[in-house]
Amino acid sequence: MPTTEHQIKKPTLFISHATSDGEFANAVKQEVEKVFANGINVFCTSSPGAIAVGVDWLSDIEQKLGVAQAVIAIVTPVSIERPWLWFEIGATWSKGRSGDCRIYPLCAPEIELSNLPSPLDRLQALSMGKAADLKLLFDALITQFGFGKISSFRAANITSRIPKYKDVKVVETDLNEKIFYSGRYRGYGDEELREVIDTRLFQPDEKNYNKFGTLYQDREDLIHNGKLLHFREIDRELDLPPGTAKRLMNSIAQRYGLVAKVEMDNLVRYKKTK
Repeated sequence: MPTTEHQIKKPTLFISHATSDGEFANAVKQEVEKVFANGINVFCTSSPGAIAVGVDWLSDIEQKLGVAQAVIAIVTPVSIERPWLWFEIGATWSKGRSGDCRIYPLCAPEIELSNLPSPLDRLQALSMGKAADLKLLFDALITQFGFGKISSFRAANITSRIPKYKDVKVVETDLNEKIFYSGRYRGYGDEELREVIDTRLFQPDEKNYNKFGTLYQDREDLIHNGKLLHFREIDRELDLPPGTAKRLMNSIAQRYGLVAKVEMDNLVRYKKTK
């Protein structure tokens, strides 16, 4: 069988995403592979075998970013706070300005496009929840690469595969990863953050619980009576570094004789011990 001296080199598309957002990234990857008939090298770290065993994963990611002609950045409530999304965007930003690479921010339906932080707000961001936005993305990719069949594209193949973000399990890798935070408690240690949560959340609750004897002991809006608490909601309300409430609240609850009656990835409900 005759061989050519030079093989046609496939373009590379890099999908940047948080570890927890693999379902979002893989839904896009599968549709890209169908529309472009596997004529594009799609790099997605959540795909099996994306990074070979024994390979320096950071060097491998840098190499893939270095040759990528396009980067789809999956922006979700988790990834937007993670340094890796910004590292991967930053690594290709200068290439994007010179025209060697295009960056396409693709947001989970729960992300408000008008509130994206800089520099993402300088790019045309699209929503994964809108069929028209997804078609715009694939039209742009086809125009950029010069091939592909838009007639093969089905937005429903993506929208039907992505979960509601409240149902996404945030994995330990993302929970424990250092995050960007510049709020009022920047630089505070865990003991200091415990005192903040205790003073602003548990002490007022304890005061109301014990007020006027048994008068308040049936109120369902009190932590001591099993109020449902959402970790990320508490982080936002108290302006805490993301992940603080989930990490520290159980140890504070113990001070008040409370134990977790119900505890899940994103929420907890306490009860008084006997």
